[in-house]
Amino acid sequence: MLVAPCCTVLLRKPSQSCNHRALGRALVPLQHPAASCIYRIHRRANYSDPMLVFILLQVYVNGTLVGGSDSLTSQIADGSFQQLLAQPSSSPALPQQLQQAVAAAAPKAEEAASAESSSTQQLPSDLQQLLAALSDPHTGVKRQRKSANATPSFTGKELLDWLVQHGSSSSTGRSSAAATAQKLLEVNVITLISHKQPAAADVVMHDDNSHSYAMRSEAVGAVPWGQALNTHYWWGPSAARPAEVVAEDLRGRILRLYDKHLSRDGRSVSYKGLKADPGFWEYVDATAELQRVSLSGMSREALMCFAINLYNALVIHALVVHGPEQYKSTTGRLGFFSKAAKYNIGGSDYVLDDLENGILRGNRPAASSIGMLLKLPQLSKGPFKASDPRAAHVVSPVDPRIHFALVCGAKSCPPIKLYSPDTLEEGLSGAAEAFIVSDVEVDRSARKVHLSKIFSWYYPDFGSDKAERLKFLLQYLPERPRQDLQQMLAADPSARGITVQHKTYDWDINAADE
Repeated sequence: MLVAPCCTVLLRKPSQSCNHRALGRALVPLQHPAASCIYRIHRRANYSDPMLVFILLQVYVNGTLVGGSDSLTSQIADGSFQQLLAQPSSSPALPQQLQQAVAAAAPKAEEAASAESSSTQQLPSDLQQLLAALSDPHTGVKRQRKSANATPSFTGKELLDWLVQHGSSSSTGRSSAAATAQKLLEVNVITLISHKQPAAADVVMHDDNSHSYAMRSEAVGAVPWGQALNTHYWWGPSAARPAEVVAEDLRGRILRLYDKHLSRDGRSVSYKGLKADPGFWEYVDATAELQRVSLSGMSREALMCFAINLYNALVIHALVVHGPEQYKSTTGRLGFFSKAAKYNIGGSDYVLDDLENGILRGNRPAASSIGMLLKLPQLSKGPFKASDPRAAHVVSPVDPRIHFALVCGAKSCPPIKLYSPDTLEEGLSGAAEAFIVSDVEVDRSARKVHLSKIFSWYYPDFGSDKAERLKFLLQYLPERPRQDLQQMLAADPSARGITVQHKTYDWDINAADE
C-alpha cells in the first residue's frame, strides 16, 4: 500500500494481464512526487523477477478512481494524468470507505512485513553485495550438481579461490577469505553439505576439495521420503534462538499461509496453492532453525503449543513435499506418520507419532500399537525409551483436548487452528466444544451415543472407564443432548447399558484442490 500526498496506488501481486514493465518505463520521465514513489516501489520489488513483482491494481487521485495499470499508462502517455495531478484539491487521495480499510489493514501489513524479513535482508550491506556476486550464474562461484535433484555445490577450496580473486581489494589473502567464508556460514547464507547433522563446532570452512558447501537459497526444499523435512540444509554454527521465539516465528509464518490456503471453516487445505507459494518455501527454510533449538525450560503451555502447531504444520509440509498418494492406503499412512512426516528438533528426529504420543500424550503407546488395539495399553510402551533424551520433554498429565487440536490431514479431522500459550485454555476448550457439538450424537430412546473414532483410538486419555469417558462429554454438549446423557448416566451410573458406537473415519485427504 502506498499513500502519496494527492495520489494513492493500491498494490497487489502480479497478474499476467498487467503490463507492469511498460508502466515502469512510462513513469521514468514523470517528475512528480507521487509518480516517483510509484516507480521506486517497482524498482524495490524487482519487477524482472516474477516472484517478487508488485503491480498497480487501482489508482486514485483526489478521491476519484483513475483506473488500473492500463488506464494509468494510457493517461500518462496522453498527458491527462499530469493535468489531473496539477489540479488543486483539498480532497483526500482515497474515498472515506477505502481510507478506513487502509487504516485497519496497515498494522497487520506492517507486522507481516517485519516478520517476513529473511536472513539475507538482515545481512550487512557488504555481505549482501558479496552474496549477490557469489550467486551470479555467470561470474559467481561455480556450482556442480551431482544428480538432477541434488543441491548445486562447490568445495571449500573453490569458494576461497573465488573470494581471493574477487576480493574488495588486491590485498585480500587466504586468511581474510576464510574469515569471510566463515561469516557466511554463521549467518546461514552458505551451508555445509553432510550426510549427517554436524555439531556446531564442526561447521567450519575447510580449504580443501573434500568438503562441499552450497548456497542456502539453492538448497532443494523437497527431501527424500524418510529424511527429516527441515534438513534440506544444515543450520550453521550459530546458536538457535530460544524455542519459544522460534515457535512464535514459525507460528506467524504458518498463520499467513493459512490465511491464503486454508478454507474458512479450517477443514480443507489447498496443497497445490501452498506448493506454488514462495511463502511456503520460506517457511520450509525457517524450519531448519529447529535443528538447534532446546526444549529445556519451556513451560507446559508453551511446550503444548509448540508440539500442536508443529504437528499440524508438519502434516501439511509432508503432504506438499511428498504428495497425497502414500496417504491413501492404511500401510501408506502408517509410513507417513512414523517415517515420512519428520522434523529434526534439537538434534533429534521427531515424527508425527513422537509429537503426539511422545510429547503431548506423556509418552503413551500409539493408537496403532498392539496394546492399544487390544484395549490393553499396558502391553505397549511409548515411543521414547528411558535413555532417550526426548523423554525429558513430555507433557504430563495428558490433556485429552489435544485430540481436537491435532489435524492429521484427513477429512474427519478437526479444523486447523493455531494455539498460543497465553490463550491455550480457551483455545483447547473452544476446539473441544466445536468438535463435540458437531460430531457427538446422543440417542436417549435407544440408549446410544455415537462418537468419533478418536474416542476409541485414544480411550484411556478420556477416562478410566466408559462412564468417565461419557461424563467427559457433558461439559461440551449443547443443553438438550447434555440433559439426555445426564439422565442416561443417572439411571445407569456404570454406563454398562449404554451403547457407544464409533463412526467410520473418513481418511480422504482434506485437500481443497484434489
